[in-house]
Amino acid sequence: MKKALLVALMGLMTIIAANAAVDFQNITITLKNGQVIKRDASQLDHVTYVGGKFNQEGAVGIKLYITATTSEDYLYSQIKSIVYDTTTFTRIISTDQLEAGKRYIIVCEDKSGAMGGIYNNNYRSIVTSGIKLNNGTATVENESNVSIFTLGGSNGSWTFNDGSYYLANNSSSQLNSVTSATNDNAKWIIEIELNGNNTTITNKQNTSHKIFYNSGSYYSNFNASTSGTAVQLYVEDNGGSVIPTTVAAPSFSPAGGTYSVAQTVTITTTTSGATIYYTTDGTTPTSSSTRYTAAITVSTTTTIKAIAVKDGVSSAVATATFTINSGSTTDNNVNANWNIPGMNIPKSKADPSFTNQSTDDYSWRLEFPHINTSSGNQRVVKATADYGITYSIEWDNNKIANRWTCYTMCAKNNEDNTQRQDSFKADPAVTTSPSNSYTQSSTYSRGHLCPSADRLCSEEQNKQTFFMTNMQPQYQNHNGSSCWATLEGYVRTKWQPTNNTDTLYVIKAATIDNVTLNSSYISGIITTTTDGSGQILVVPKYFYMAFLYYTKSTNSYKAFALWTEQKQSNNEAPSSVITNRISIDELELRTGIDFFCNLPDDIESTVEATATYWDNSQ
Repeated sequence: MKKALLVALMGLMTIIAANAAVDFQNITITLKNGQVIKRDASQLDHVTYVGGKFNQEGAVGIKLYITATTSEDYLYSQIKSIVYDTTTFTRIISTDQLEAGKRYIIVCEDKSGAMGGIYNNNYRSIVTSGIKLNNGTATVENESNVSIFTLGGSNGSWTFNDGSYYLANNSSSQLNSVTSATNDNAKWIIEIELNGNNTTITNKQNTSHKIFYNSGSYYSNFNASTSGTAVQLYVEDNGGSVIPTTVAAPSFSPAGGTYSVAQTVTITTTTSGATIYYTTDGTTPTSSSTRYTAAITVSTTTTIKAIAVKDGVSSAVATATFTINSGSTTDNNVNANWNIPGMNIPKSKADPSFTNQSTDDYSWRLEFPHINTSSGNQRVVKATADYGITYSIEWDNNKIANRWTCYTMCAKNNEDNTQRQDSFKADPAVTTSPSNSYTQSSTYSRGHLCPSADRLCSEEQNKQTFFMTNMQPQYQNHNGSSCWATLEGYVRTKWQPTNNTDTLYVIKAATIDNVTLNSSYISGIITTTTDGSGQILVVPKYFYMAFLYYTKSTNSYKAFALWTEQKQSNNEAPSSVITNRISIDELELRTGIDFFCNLPDDIESTVEATATYWDNSQ
C-alpha cells in the first residue's frame, strides 16, 4: 500500500501547490479499512501535507518522513481520521466560523488559560498548563485537561457538548452540566465583537447571563454572570478533523410531482462542503456524473437522481420525477389523500389495528391523529350524504370527554347555505354522552371544537356540530369573542381554499390528561363540573388547534399549532396566541398525541419541526 500510494501522490504533486512542511508531533492515522497507524515524533524526520491539510479544499494526502529519504504516504480518500497529540485551535473572528459538528474551546486570553472540567458541582476551572496561547492560536498538549466542546444546534440555539454532558446555566451564575440539551438553559447565543477578539456567549433562557472568567478571594473560575473578564472562542484547525461517516442525501425544490408549466429545480444538501452530482437519464449518479452548479430547468417529464459527495463519502441516491403536463388544469380536489407520494392507502398509521379498508373507512385520512385504543374509547365520524364528512372525534367514555375533533376545510364544505341551528343534544353514538346542558351554565358555556360557523353548507351538517360530544366546558370569557371564537374566526377569514391550496386539515381539542410544559408534568384539568343529568365532566385547562395544509405548486406541506390556557378572566389575546404559535413537534411533546401521523415519515418529520404559518406576511 505504501509504495502504491507514493506513486499516486508523486503524480498528483505535479498539478497541485507545493508541499507544505509542518512541525511534527505524535500522530495517529485511522484508515477506512480499520488499519491504525501510530507514529511518535521521535520516529519522524518531518511531515508534509500534499495539497493542504486534511479536509481542506484541494487537499490530497500526507507524507510521513521516517528519514530524509524514506517516507510513508497516505491518500486522504482512504483515511477516516488523523489525530495529533498536540491539537491546534484558532480564535474565531466571525460567526461564519460557527459550524455544528466542529470542536471548540473557551479561552480567557487575559488569564492565559482555557476552560477546564467542572468542579465544586457548578463551576468550570481554568487550565493554564498543557495549553499554549500565542496571538490568536492555542496549542493543546493534553486534551484530557481542557474542556473541548463539540458545537451543536444552530444560530441562536447553540449547544456545547464535551462528550458526555452539555454546558448549561441555571438561574444563578453557575455553569453546570446536563445530559440533555432540550431546555433553553443548555442553549447559547454566540456573538463576536467587531474587533474580532472577544466572544459573547449568552444563555438563551437567562439572557442576562453571559460566560465570563471571574477571580475572587475564594474562587477563580468560568461562570455565567453579568460581568467579568471577557472570553474568546477558538475552533479546532482542520488538521485533526474527521472525515464524515455519512453525507446527507440531496433534496429538491420544488419536490417532484405533476406540474402544468416548466419548473426550475434547485438541489441542496445539508452537509457543508459536499459536492452534488446528478443524472437525468435514469442512471444512478456517481462522482463522474454531471456536477450540479446551478438550478436545472425541467420543461418535459424528467426524473432527476442526485448524490452528495464529501471526502470520498457518497450519500444515498435522491430521486425526484417531474411530470410536466401543459394541458392539465388544477382544480379543488377535496381530500385527495391518495395522491400523496409515498402513501400506501388504505394502510393507516393512525390506527395500529387497521388492516384493510373494509374495517375502517376513515382513519387513513390526513386529519386523523394517532388513535388511542384504550378500553372505553370510541371513534365517531359524523357525515352527510351531500357534503361528506362533517368531522370525526375520539370520545373517552371513562372521563366523559372529547379527546379530539378533526375535520377538513375546503371549497365545498365552506359554502354558506344555512344559519346556526343551536340544536344542542346528547350524542346517541357514544356510551356516555353529556346531556344538552351544564348545571353551572353561568360559569361554563358549551364550547364547540368543530365550530358551527365552519359548517354552514347544510342544515344537517350544522346540526351535527351541536352534538355534545363536539363540546368542551369553557369559561365564556375564553369561549367567546375574547379568545377561542376570535381564533376560529381568524382561521376562517385568513385561510381560504384556492386552486393551489385546496384543503386545510384541522385538529381541535382540549387537555383531559396531564401535560408536559417547560419540562414539568402537570395536570391539564382545572376542575370538574356536572351536566344536566348529574354526570361529572372535566374542565380542561388548555385548548389547542393544529393545522396542516398542502401547496400544489411546490408539492409541499406546512403545519403549525395554536395553544391557549383557559382562564375565567384575563385570557391571552388572540393576536398573542397567533404570534406565539408552536410547532407540531412541540404540541406532541405537550400532549403526548401523535398528530398528522398518516403523512409519510420523511414529510412528517420535516413539516412538524417548525411552526410554518400559511401567511408569510405574518
